[in-house]
Amino acid sequence: MAVTTESIPEPEITSTPTVARGTDEDEKSVRAAESEPPDGGTTAWLVTLAIFGINLGQGGYLVAWGTFQAFYEDTFLSGSSSSAIAWIGSIQYALDYTPGVLAGRLLDAGYFRATLFLSCVALTVANFTVPECHTYYQFVLSQSILYGIGSGFLYTPCLAIISHYCESFLLNCARLHERKFAVNKKRPIAYAIVTAGSAIGGVLYPIMFRRLEPSIGFPWTMRFFAFFQLVFFTFGVLVIKPRQAPPRDLPRLLDLRGVVTSSAYISYVFAVFLAFMALFTPLTYMTVKANQIGLSADLSFYLISIVNAATIPGRILCGFVANKFGALNLTIATTVLSVGFILGWAVTESRSTYIGMAICYGISTGGFLGLYAVPVAQMGTVEDTGRRTGVQMTILSIGALIGPPISGAIQGNQSDFTLVGVFAAVTMVGSTAFMILAKKFYLGRVWTGIF
Repeated sequence: MAVTTESIPEPEITSTPTVARGTDEDEKSVRAAESEPPDGGTTAWLVTLAIFGINLGQGGYLVAWGTFQAFYEDTFLSGSSSSAIAWIGSIQYALDYTPGVLAGRLLDAGYFRATLFLSCVALTVANFTVPECHTYYQFVLSQSILYGIGSGFLYTPCLAIISHYCESFLLNCARLHERKFAVNKKRPIAYAIVTAGSAIGGVLYPIMFRRLEPSIGFPWTMRFFAFFQLVFFTFGVLVIKPRQAPPRDLPRLLDLRGVVTSSAYISYVFAVFLAFMALFTPLTYMTVKANQIGLSADLSFYLISIVNAATIPGRILCGFVANKFGALNLTIATTVLSVGFILGWAVTESRSTYIGMAICYGISTGGFLGLYAVPVAQMGTVEDTGRRTGVQMTILSIGALIGPPISGAIQGNQSDFTLVGVFAAVTMVGSTAFMILAKKFYLGRVWTGIF
């Protein structure tokens, strides 16, 4: 007998708690998979390239301040003291980090695109107003404050957004217990590439200024710098976009609960604060001591470019080997090495040894600068990266601001840099100790473990 479809009863579909639970879990798994950084790909590397370019244009301009210091002392601001002129650069550099807390939260809250655009506008306006400055307070307002604030709201979010595209080694390792997949470790490499931009810019700006200013004058040299940076800003605005949607339960701006109050985070951020107090002391006095020991004027001028160039292999190499040894482990190693090179820089009177110490100092400093932001990015979730990075940047800006004046007070009118070198070296030893303590808090051990 034939069986018709009408004779087969249609099964009754009912919803049970088990099915609903499975559906919720599936949705959470999909959302988690979508939120995981791709850790590579065309878009990720384009974003990395764009941030590299911004760092070259904006960051290189900041680390080349010594060029402007010497020029202003001989021209527009010859009536001001060397210390007063140095405050223009110190404030500018400190403001590159000070707005970190607010800038980081704007990224987490979903306002990255607006922050990026307005920061680029502020930097461009500052670049075009510097050529019109003639008095001390005008340079402070334009080159120091406006440019510094624009840099601060640009640098921290751009650095933090790398975590949207490149995943952390530690976070991947934590997930190995849940499911098997290849461990991706591109975040340290991306950080190293991005931070190398400021080093390359630090090489280019003194050379461009030395070549352009005598032929086209200071105003048009600064306008050239403005257009030079505008190319990188435009590319960045077109390419860089946040990949993560802002979380619904975004903490308040000054909410210091969670990772930022952990012992590991506090120890590490204080270590970086100490490092920034001391790390740039040799760079501040590099040209001054070079003149004292008899290096030629041209070589003394280009020595800052040489040191900035020396940081590039340190940044890139450490970024690649961090995949194997851990970012914090290498940051500790480069900090220890810098102690010896700072002392060597301070006490040597030999010209060849001085140049050698300067280059070695640049290499070790490059390793630190290429990786110091990575451990903080690894200490929590991607959605909260802006807050963790921002708090770190704001605190280290204090060290960057007070370090050079402290070194200047120690130096006084002496021609010997030994005491300045001892101050910087001891401060770096303290920084190393707190980095080791941070690893102990995070992993529960010191001599083993990749972090």
